[in-house]
Amino acid sequence: MNKIEAKEIVNRQVLEKLKGFSLMEESTQEFATCYAFYYQNNEYIKSRDFRDMSVGAGPVLVCKQTGAVFETGSAYPTEQYVKAFESCGDPYGELTSQISVYGWQDGANKVAATKLVKAKSGLNMRDSKTIIDKALKNEESRFSTESVEESGSVNKELCRLGFKCKQLWSNQC
Repeated sequence: MNKIEAKEIVNRQVLEKLKGFSLMEESTQEFATCYAFYYQNNEYIKSRDFRDMSVGAGPVLVCKQTGAVFETGSAYPTEQYVKAFESCGDPYGELTSQISVYGWQDGANKVAATKLVKAKSGLNMRDSKTIIDKALKNEESRFSTESVEESGSVNKELCRLGFKCKQLWSNQC
């Protein structure tokens, strides 16, 4: 899908329902998997006076592959919505404290990985070992840590130890 086709979709699915609003075409951004379109009320577009600006509307994302439209808000920067969309297909998706371990690479350190899972998940040694043993059979297992941030660092460490894993998003749990 190109930018012109995506723009037509936004006009049809979003702006036709909002009387007195238009796209701010100069603000359109292109990302790897989507376009981000911005709209504002016509008074602001004409005057460029911030007192005329409507608040609350965020970018409208259009998936390049499917043409699906995602209306967002102004709570987060565009880049955050796009990162979530590109990572999990949902601009409102959020990273969780869950990690999926699903495989391994040559040289994977089973003992260190088992100890890491035990230390960071609160699981006992048997359950931690089961998670790593399943990964060695290319079977998925999941576990949680105390926080989203900790899961990010545990995920990186498991990758460094030779395991295939990913931190899950809210719509993947």
